[in-house]
Amino acid sequence: MMLALLTIACAAAVAGANGANDVSKGVATLVGSRLATYTQAVRWGTLWTVAGAVSGLILTTAMVKTFSTALVAGEFAGSPAFPIAVAAGTFLWVVVASKTGLPVSTTHALTGAIVGTAVAAGGIGGVRWGLAAKSVALPLAFSPFASALIAYATHAIVSRPLAIASRYCICARERPLVMAHLPTGGMTAARGLMLPVVIVETTQACAEGGTLERAVRLIDAAQWIASAALSFARGLNDTPKIAALAAVAGMSMGISAPALFIGAAIAMAAGGLIAGGRVTRTLAERVADIDPLEGLAASGVAATLVLAASVVALPVSTTHVVSGAIVGAGLRTGADAVHWGTVWNMVLAWIVTVPAAAIGAAIVWVTVAR
Repeated sequence: MMLALLTIACAAAVAGANGANDVSKGVATLVGSRLATYTQAVRWGTLWTVAGAVSGLILTTAMVKTFSTALVAGEFAGSPAFPIAVAAGTFLWVVVASKTGLPVSTTHALTGAIVGTAVAAGGIGGVRWGLAAKSVALPLAFSPFASALIAYATHAIVSRPLAIASRYCICARERPLVMAHLPTGGMTAARGLMLPVVIVETTQACAEGGTLERAVRLIDAAQWIASAALSFARGLNDTPKIAALAAVAGMSMGISAPALFIGAAIAMAAGGLIAGGRVTRTLAERVADIDPLEGLAASGVAATLVLAASVVALPVSTTHVVSGAIVGAGLRTGADAVHWGTVWNMVLAWIVTVPAAAIGAAIVWVTVAR
């Protein structure tokens, strides 16, 4: 019972670390496009991440199996110490990265921790390498390049329609509603009633009508929607991986799968609200200089790719997808718009993530298993 509780606590810690590092992936373009403050963006991303995390129970349970036992070849996967070692290795690396503001992949860290623990427990043969390459490594490696290319091409295709849409806004105007009524004297009279009506007008018309300050540009509204979709997709894709850590312990204690998903969602929300600002600053300001149109293209592409991967149970890295999309969108302005020093540091962090998490998890396994 104590080991089961410790396992669930470790999984919750991973969820909190994930929230701190990954909430930025859904809202960085909002801040980078200067549509929201850091506090507003983090709260918005957290809200939709929780919605996606809870929905993950319905759409992505296949990933729970992948990240619990499918990658491991050996009976040691059923040991209570196994998920503890995996969670500890993942948590330690993601926390270190979050403290330094580096946007790393929790999926990468989980994969590295699983491999490190399995090798420490069963040697090289303790890992199903073919499945790991096909189901995890290839999607992770391919996703940043795909998102960068698609974001670059998408902006080229939709830039003109988006530029036209940017000249329009949504605003509220008061319109008279004429109602006929019969007063006590028997004479019919008309009474005017002003009702608020939401309309779409050009920004010039909104300015002339005195409603520009209360108007929302169509392009800005689309950016908020794209950010919500990306945050939802992140919660949808990441939660099953984290819930997998506590799956066996939860079953042994009679805790249902919905309860595990909800618990992971709460922990992710707490991590994002408490410590999500540091990595958000890196992605929003230090990767590429983007305008609202480029930010919308990046968010839209990233949300579509992560949602599609979640539906077919492919464990992609939201970090890789979003970072690639931001770089691809920034390249529309020119190579100088991309901060290549920051990009290189992120790539190095991605490379180091797997062995760092693997070593940490292996050390914990050797310590706990004894």
